[in-house]
Amino acid sequence: MIRPLSFIFVLIAAVGFGMSWGAAGAQAGALRVVEPDPPAALPEFALKDHRGKPFTAERFKGKWTLLSIGFTSCPDVCPFVLSNLDAVVTQLSVRVRPDNLPQVIFVAVDPKRDAPVLGEYVRHFNDDYLGVTGSHEELKKFVEGIDGFYRLGKPDKDGEYEVQHSASVIVVGPDARIHAKLSPPLPAGEVAEYIAQKRILFAREQRTN
Repeated sequence: MIRPLSFIFVLIAAVGFGMSWGAAGAQAGALRVVEPDPPAALPEFALKDHRGKPFTAERFKGKWTLLSIGFTSCPDVCPFVLSNLDAVVTQLSVRVRPDNLPQVIFVAVDPKRDAPVLGEYVRHFNDDYLGVTGSHEELKKFVEGIDGFYRLGKPDKDGEYEVQHSASVIVVGPDARIHAKLSPPLPAGEVAEYIAQKRILFAREQRTN
């Protein structure tokens, strides 16, 4: 059994990382938003999805994406975030065509234990969720490149170890660039409204450019 990091520590870490991001910030109700200006490029990476297919930056193009970082043994933070994102997608589904709904991607950072169960894990929350993982070298490049973090602790005598990770949700646009970081708490209604407005603004900018 993996000892999870406490929710409070992860939340503090996520907020700390958000404040270190040199970007214009916004706040609406309980939702905390940090927006890089201009939208930031994704790092180079080579991961695999839960079906074993290569996962590259091409998979982001043409649709909005909500990225969450975590691990499949996480008992609190990850289920909280993934359940909230399912509610976000549900709320957007009454306003957006099915092919325009954001894709939700779970980046699993404990590949040794995550990889065998990743598909089953993400489908528990939503059949359309995509789980991705890879080597620690590639995961580090990707996670740090999207202004996140994770760390696996040293195993104790029983082989147990802590997994620390940021709890923010990264918003990637159809241009495969980072448009925002959303920090917990993540009220589904506010997140859905934020994404809906981002879609409108992005489409308007594309028409005028």
